[in-house]
This record gives sequence, structure tokens and C-alpha cells, in this order.
Amino acid sequence: MTESIDNSNHQNLEPGSQNAGQLPLRIPEGIRYNCQGCGRCCTGYAVGLTEADYQRIKDVDWGSHYPQLAGKELFTHSEKEYAAGLSLYPHHTKTNEHGECSFLIDNLCSIHSTLGEPKKPGMCKLFPYTFVPTPSGIYVGVAMNSMAAVRNIGQLLSEQREQLEHTWHIAVQQERAQGASQQVASYADSITAENLASVQYDVNLVSGVPLSWDQYLLIEARIMRAIQSDEFPNIFHLFLAVTDILAEALRLKVSNADLTAINDFKPSVDRWLNEVPGVFENLVFNLIAFRNNEWTTLRKQYATEWATSTKSPLTQPTVIKAALRTVLQGKMFIPDLGIISLDKARNYKINAFEPEVDQFIRRYLYHKLFSKTFCGPAMSGLSMIAGFNNLAANFLSGITYAKAHALGRGEKQIKLADLYEAYFLMDKEMASLTQLPREKSQFYDNGFSSARLFCRLFGQISASVGNN
Repeated sequence: MTESIDNSNHQNLEPGSQNAGQLPLRIPEGIRYNCQGCGRCCTGYAVGLTEADYQRIKDVDWGSHYPQLAGKELFTHSEKEYAAGLSLYPHHTKTNEHGECSFLIDNLCSIHSTLGEPKKPGMCKLFPYTFVPTPSGIYVGVAMNSMAAVRNIGQLLSEQREQLEHTWHIAVQQERAQGASQQVASYADSITAENLASVQYDVNLVSGVPLSWDQYLLIEARIMRAIQSDEFPNIFHLFLAVTDILAEALRLKVSNADLTAINDFKPSVDRWLNEVPGVFENLVFNLIAFRNNEWTTLRKQYATEWATSTKSPLTQPTVIKAALRTVLQGKMFIPDLGIISLDKARNYKINAFEPEVDQFIRRYLYHKLFSKTFCGPAMSGLSMIAGFNNLAANFLSGITYAKAHALGRGEKQIKLADLYEAYFLMDKEMASLTQLPREKSQFYDNGFSSARLFCRLFGQISASVGNN
């Protein structure tokens, strides 16, 4: 039987008529963003510079404009690593002692204020917008490692079409500057609704099990229905339901059954609600918690090394010691709280989530799926199951982070602000997953390939929330 999908829900092109030759953007509903000038997006990273980026700003006497920059080395260079394919960029801005971009002055970009927006590095002009070309259109989103994006502050993306079209062409220019072939870049620059059918989108359900675009949409549509409806009002049950949908999709796919059956599949979650995580699951959770929390603090000290690939910060004694403490002992450092017990925070009994917490998580999941940034080409080729497991792990880590703060305050209710902070930090690490070389992404994909990987953890943590 030929598979088909109803695109009438979230797959539609942006409202309004699609003119011939118009850029076929698909823009999510209800997602907002405008820069709020907080400066936090410019911390923890050394900004990658193409050769053209570097040439535009290298000869400016920055010290004459900003005395605090006088006599300082503002760039690092990794031409050899770039030529060898070990670094995405030949040059980077140098971070200061606080892990901030050196050009961040009073929480504003000094390159922008001095030379104008067109002279900014390409990756800064793109941030935080994301674009994923598919046979159905170019899916738009925003990275959540922006406090404005994670809080959903600003103008609706659906009202920014002109700006988004301009930013898409900047993205294509950036690909060209990073070494994409002229043929590929020119084609991307000229995508229209008329030639979408030739766009290639490669994604696996799990490593070694490829999906056609229509098959991917079938599975995504069933997951979207679970997220956007009241089918699973409990957020923990929702995650368990999605893992069940993915497991059923895998069963159908490997048995050569008709994947359209996934549309009528009824997930079951009850079996996991009284399960207890094993040693392996607890170790994996501790590792994810370290990656999403303590490492985000440590990485500021080694931002330049990480970006230029001159030396892995993961070999630093401080990082190794912290990782072993967190993973093996379950003791993790959180700023303002000190060393906390992950097990105690994870199982801390709290009241049921406020409605806005549930709304935030569902918005986040909707946005990640709609924008196609949780798996596939946008995530270094991660499979659909591995990509969703990454979202599930982030949720468990984020809830534990928020519960640790509630425990520290002696309160029984988590704060949405703590969850915002957790997701802001986690999406900074998500950004690093978009740049993994093939062998590392394959290793990560294999490690996250079980649809049931976090089910017992979901069952355990859900029991500590409200009357679950």
C-alpha cells in the first residue's frame, strides 16, 4: 500500500498564498523571538570566523573604540586544524576570562555597534535562527540557547517572513564560505516551491533503518498529535507515549508492515510507572546531568580550546575529576547550590507542575519536531529515536535541575524560571551535537538507539511529582 500523510495540521506552508518562485518557508505557529540584549548568548563559545569574516574585522583598531580591548589578543587561529577537517573555522574570536566573546561590551556586540550589522560574523548574523531544507519546504526554527527564545519573547516568527528570507540567504552564504560546493550553495540559494521535490532529506528511524520523507512525516504526525492534544495530559506520560510510538514504528518498519498503521496506534504507558531504574540507567542519567549542567559551567574556561580543536578540554584534570564525581558518585556542582546529590534531587517529592510548566515543555517539543532540529541533517545525522531520546534525557535533566533548586529553597514547587535556565544551558550543549564528525555522531547514535532507554527513569521521577 502506498503511504500518505495529511499535511493539513502542522505541515502547511506559511499562511497565505505561495507565489511562484517564492522561498517555501515553513514557519512554526506561536514561536517568538527578538534579541533582548542580555548578552548571555555570547558566552561560553568562541565565535567561529570564516576567512571573509576575519578579513572584515581583523585590521580595525578596536582599542581606539573600546579602551578595554587595547593591547589584547582578540583572535585565535586554527588554519591547520581547519585544513585537516578538525575545525569548522580557520579563525575564532577569543573569549575573555569570564568565557564571554571579547567583543561583547556592556552586553552588546561591539562589532555591530562599530561597523554595522552587515560586518558581523556570519554565524552571529544567523543566530538563533535555524533552517532545514526538506522536500516539503524549508523548516524554520530558533535555537533555545537564547533566553529570549527559550522564554518565547518577541515578535512571532510568522510575522518575520522578510527577515527570515534574508537570513536564509545568509545561511547559504555561510555554507559556501565553510566549503560547501558552489553547485550545492547555488542550488540552496534558489530553492522554490516548484523545485522542492529534488531536495534530499536523509534520516533514519534508528541507525541502519532509513526512512523516506513520507515515512518520517507519518511518524512525526502521530507524535505531534500526542503533544498537541489532551490525549496524554500528564507530561511524563506523554514522553512515555512517544517512546511507545517510536518502538511501534520500528516494529512496523523492520517487519515491512504498512507504516500508515502508526496513525491509529494507541500507546501504553502504565507498565513503566512502577519500574525501578537499573545501575546502567542511573549512570547514563548522571552522565547526561553532567553534560547538561556542570559541564556548561566548566566549558567557559576552555571555550577557545573547544572551538579551535587545538586541545580537548575533556582531557583537563578539572573536567575529568568533576565528570567522575558526577557520574560515579552522583554528586554534581550547580552554581548557587554547591555540590548536590543527584539521587536526592531526582526523587525529591514536589507538588504537581503548574500549567505553564506543561505548556513550556509541549511548546519546546512541538518546536523541536516542527523545525526538524532534533534529528537528521540538523543534528549530525542522529536517528529519530536517538534524537528523541536526547530530548527525553534533557527533560529529565532539566526537571532534576529545577527540583534541586526547589529543594535548596525548601519549597515543594519548581519554578519555571529554573526550567528556563536549565533548557538555555542544555541547548548550548545541543549546539555542539550539530557539529559532531561522522564517527562521533555514529557512536552517540548507537548509544541512544533504544526506544525504551529512559522509560524506567520517567516512571520513577513521575512518582515524585504531585499525585502520580
